[in-house]
Amino acid sequence: MPHFVIEYSKDLEPDVAPETLMTAAHEVGIASQLFEGPDIKVRLIPVGYSLVAGKRASSLHITIYLLSGRNQATKKALTQAFVEAFEPLVPTCESVSANAIDMDRQTYSKIIR
Repeated sequence: MPHFVIEYSKDLEPDVAPETLMTAAHEVGIASQLFEGPDIKVRLIPVGYSLVAGKRASSLHITIYLLSGRNQATKKALTQAFVEAFEPLVPTCESVSANAIDMDRQTYSKIIR
C-alpha cells in the first residue's frame, strides 16, 4: 500500500518517458514519509483521447489509493505534492490533477510473493 495510478495522454510521451512518470510517483511517495519504498505500487494507464473544458487537450491525473484512516489534511498534502512534482515534468500538459481515495481496511485483500 499505497497504489498510485497515473492516467496520462499518450501525446505526452514525446516529452516525458513513462519510466520517468513511474519514478516520480515513487519518489513523491517516499518523500511524503508516509510509506516505505517496498510498499509503493505504481501503474500507468496511457489514454488515447481526452477532453479538458470541452476541448481536446492533454491531461495527466494521479489517483492515490490509500488504506482508510488518513485525515483530510494528510491526503490534501499528498495530492498537492503529486501535482507540484508532476507539473514541471509535463509542461505542455493542459491539466495535471490528483485525488486520494480511501480503500476499506476491512475488505482490502492481497497476496504477497
